[in-house]
Amino acid sequence: MIADKEGKVMVVTGASSGIGKAATEALALEGHQVVMVCRNEQKGRHALDDIQRKVPSAKLNLHLADLSSLEEVRRLAQELKNQYPVVDVLLNNAGLIPGHQQTTADGWELAWATNHLAPFLLTNLLMDSLLASEQGRVINVTSEAHRLGQIDFEHAGKPQKYSAITAYADSKLANIHFTYELARRTEFTNLTVNCLHPGVVASGFGSNSNFFIRHLIRLTSVFMKSPAKGAETLVYLATSPYLKHVSGKYFKNKKQVPSAADSNNAHVARRLWDISAEQTGF
Repeated sequence: MIADKEGKVMVVTGASSGIGKAATEALALEGHQVVMVCRNEQKGRHALDDIQRKVPSAKLNLHLADLSSLEEVRRLAQELKNQYPVVDVLLNNAGLIPGHQQTTADGWELAWATNHLAPFLLTNLLMDSLLASEQGRVINVTSEAHRLGQIDFEHAGKPQKYSAITAYADSKLANIHFTYELARRTEFTNLTVNCLHPGVVASGFGSNSNFFIRHLIRLTSVFMKSPAKGAETLVYLATSPYLKHVSGKYFKNKKQVPSAADSNNAHVARRLWDISAEQTGF
């Protein structure tokens, strides 16, 4: 657990299923107050009740938000700031692979909006609460798929040619650029920022994707990790006292590993930050 023995306030997005739910259960078992951010109220309530049955002492709160909407992200951030002046850990876990090209109400491609713009905006809006913690942590769930991604500044969030896999990979590369740039910008604070690949997890992830992706997931399911196993690195980054001063790193299986060479371009990261700020109105 983090240094002292008191439970921390930990915000987990995408907490109704998969590794988000598994991480929530593990963190609650350790005595932390877990704020579950879910899009669907019924699924969120079901997940909360299920965890509460398994961990009767769990301190859980449910907040609802559709993270593909920038307005919803802003509303959520205000709710969280009002209720939790101090946020010790923000786990940006929510993500998706769209089944087909979809554009949000804000005009951005769905994966770009949900996977990248939402954590970018939510993290920045919660910055005061995170910095109020003695040892704040931001943890971004990315993927090894980032190695297939690229940042097209001219068409970021508005692709000319669409592929679900490409859209997902691009958003995951953006997650890593965001992680590294935020770590640079908060270098002399009490906040650390890291990201991770959870592995290929047997969960509901990809259930709304197209037939090819769903079929690929089914074919590889025998090699997949359980959600609990996939959440181990997430929980490790959220709680390990050994990571108190570790920031701007990429992890797999609870070990620091190199990310793709393209993800280490600080110039690209700075430019992406500026574009993301413009796209979110931050």
